[in-house]
Amino acid sequence: MTSTTDPLSLIPTFPNEDPSTYPPIQPGGSLILAWQVRNKRVILVGGGNVAATRLVHLLSADALITLICPPTGLHPETAYRLKTHSSRITYIPRPFEPSDLTTSSISLVLTAIDDPIASTEIYTLCKSLNLPVNVADVPPECDFYFGSVHRDGPLQIMVSTGGNGPKLAAMIRRKVADSLPKGTSEAIVKVGELRKMLRGIAPRKEEGAKRMEWMSKVCESWEFEELAGMTEGDMKVLLEGYEDGVVKGYKEVKLVGSVRKGEEEDDRREGQVGDA
Repeated sequence: MTSTTDPLSLIPTFPNEDPSTYPPIQPGGSLILAWQVRNKRVILVGGGNVAATRLVHLLSADALITLICPPTGLHPETAYRLKTHSSRITYIPRPFEPSDLTTSSISLVLTAIDDPIASTEIYTLCKSLNLPVNVADVPPECDFYFGSVHRDGPLQIMVSTGGNGPKLAAMIRRKVADSLPKGTSEAIVKVGELRKMLRGIAPRKEEGAKRMEWMSKVCESWEFEELAGMTEGDMKVLLEGYEDGVVKGYKEVKLVGSVRKGEEEDDRREGQVGDA
């Protein structure tokens, strides 16, 4: 028997709810994700300038690439990537054929060719095979878009205009990159090292929430340049406060480290005198 109860009527009432605190919904956007394609097969059709740009993104993400393009259609940069990354790129020197998409291991397909009819045929074939596809410069035939990316070590920032203005995306990306605090990339690396050390002393899954809260306090309490300059010794001193949920400030950590270093030096000297 099918229930006629309205599912919305089952939602509990929240007496202290304040909808004004919730972020507004702006329809028409894209779901921006960091797509993990490491060691996954990606088909790239075309070898021109746009394909060269796509290769930079894919190689930086450690993808396994199959590039399909006649030798006469290769851009110099594309040819260079084929020669220098042969372990990552499988080159097929001919035009695209439908059988190229029959491999079950394909994760996504990119086209970068100056042939609208052929591009649409590839798009249609991908849809029939449930393969995510991006047709360069044709937003309606894209399941996902490439944005303008700023890369600095582990830091990646993407600016997307939803396919409306690639040039503007690049200009905005440069402005965002120029506004980043000094030492941002180095700070991210050091925070990553601190997280690994924290997991070493608090490995249990049940402590996940506590680890996240403590790491958040560290990031909020320390400046970017201070985080970037953290040493392993600083991290050890900092981690001493984890159990009690305490985050020592930069100056306190440095002072404690300096005092301990002096004590160790005194002990070493005393040992040398004793040996003498």
